[in-house]
Amino acid sequence: MYIKITKNQRGYTYYHLVEAYREDGKVKQRTLMSLGRVEENKLEQLSEAISKHLETVSILSLSKEIDIADTYILGPLLVLERMVEAMGIKAALQNVLSQHKKLHFDFEKVVFTQLCSRFIKPVSKLSLYDNWVGRMYPEMIDHQVDLQHIYRSLDILADHKEEIEKFIYQWKKDLFTINVDVVLYDLTTLRFESTREDLGELRRFGYSKEMRTDCTQVVLGLLTDTDGIPLCFEIHPGNTFEGKTLQGIVEKMRGKFLIRRFIFIADRGLFSFENLDHIRADKGEFIVGLKMGSMSRLRQEEYFDLSKFMWINEKLAFYETTLNEDRCIITWSKSRSDRDRKAREDILEKITQKLAEEKKLTKKFITNRSYKKYLRIEGKDHCELNHRAIAEEAKKDGFFGIITNVGSMEASEIVTHYKQLWKIEDAFGEIKGTLKTRPMFHWTDKRIIGHLMMCFLAYLCEAQLTKLLRESAGNLEKKSIENKIIRTRELTVVQAMDELNRVMAIPVKVRKQTIWVRTDIPPNAQNLIKTIGMRIPPKILRKTEM
Repeated sequence: MYIKITKNQRGYTYYHLVEAYREDGKVKQRTLMSLGRVEENKLEQLSEAISKHLETVSILSLSKEIDIADTYILGPLLVLERMVEAMGIKAALQNVLSQHKKLHFDFEKVVFTQLCSRFIKPVSKLSLYDNWVGRMYPEMIDHQVDLQHIYRSLDILADHKEEIEKFIYQWKKDLFTINVDVVLYDLTTLRFESTREDLGELRRFGYSKEMRTDCTQVVLGLLTDTDGIPLCFEIHPGNTFEGKTLQGIVEKMRGKFLIRRFIFIADRGLFSFENLDHIRADKGEFIVGLKMGSMSRLRQEEYFDLSKFMWINEKLAFYETTLNEDRCIITWSKSRSDRDRKAREDILEKITQKLAEEKKLTKKFITNRSYKKYLRIEGKDHCELNHRAIAEEAKKDGFFGIITNVGSMEASEIVTHYKQLWKIEDAFGEIKGTLKTRPMFHWTDKRIIGHLMMCFLAYLCEAQLTKLLRESAGNLEKKSIENKIIRTRELTVVQAMDELNRVMAIPVKVRKQTIWVRTDIPPNAQNLIKTIGMRIPPKILRKTEM
């Protein structure tokens, strides 16, 4: 074992602790740990740090007596421990635990372990137990956890779902002095790799937003504030019609979170007069996207007539009218017009290519919703572009509509609120993607709710981290940005967490002691740590006597 000096692509030089070993008769090397960048007096500084726990020795002589058996994941645990406490999750779990005096396992640590796994490696609970629990820093994770404890913790989370959501909301309200009156809402579907519907009330076949008609699913409704911080979620059977998820939702949210004013914001997928009446019935207010294409031809001619619009500047205009008893706000923007035109041109290019390639029409081609509205189909085997339909569609470029019963806001403020919906779309992207909520492998309704509750808590942490990073205006550090190959961009939680996953805790056995040291923390991970108000942890974490 010896100290090796290496240089990376950026020209920086680092110390590494390297071990030689023999494999198939050949001598090879493996790096046991990084000792940091080569700087003046670096070796002496490392020696002094370790000498606080041992007799004074030089790092070079010390390397002869070092024994390293394992490495443990540390980085994400440090950040998530802080977030779990800051967001009130820790206090909420302790409140639940106080109601279960006879539990024979550390409920709080078991939940924390599962929450961390959503960021480290979002796998099944069985895979977590088999492959990942033992790889996390044992000072923060219980390595003796049983698989049954993991499953039992999900049952407890499911039983206390409403209570936990309410507790966390009140915690945030007291800590951050928030006052939620505008709520973003959207729905998605989450699939199971199964066709069984006989194991509870939730797993059902239904309209799949993933176009997976071969799988059962549940319908997930998520409510967030205007910063994208989740408030709660609602779970419905997989065959639930979207509109039914709105029945009684205003009254429930008012009772749960003691919200006096409730302005409900949703995209046009939830637009129907029946849905709006559900919200109105509970004296709720709404700002909902308008399906302008479903309006009468007379209405459409009105909505798409720019001569009626008030121009804010040369790139933005709006027109306000009424629809039944509600306000109807139509906007046109140059950026949206360009985007709509580009999207249509891309589709037409694909259609033209397909028409040239296909010797005969296929059912998949004809039924493709993106293609069909631009096609004229004649007989069984003839298809051509419908230029009249294309021209009609082009007239709609740049327009979108909103229907609302909010009378106390200017049109510009209503449009601004509606545009916040991208945050809940981001939320579903993270829940399905980074945190890998689906496919789900649980069978019973209670376990399904418990699993989704776990993912909700993980996303609560991620959403708050995202908000803090945006407020700090932290930028991504990369060689390609430094060399101006790509432009500067904001640092994301996913990018920072990717670096944190490489920060390890290493037990170094020296003489009669075990010294726990951490590996270097990359710059983007350091930015995230500093953003949440943490200090960079010392190189040496702790020591134990052997």
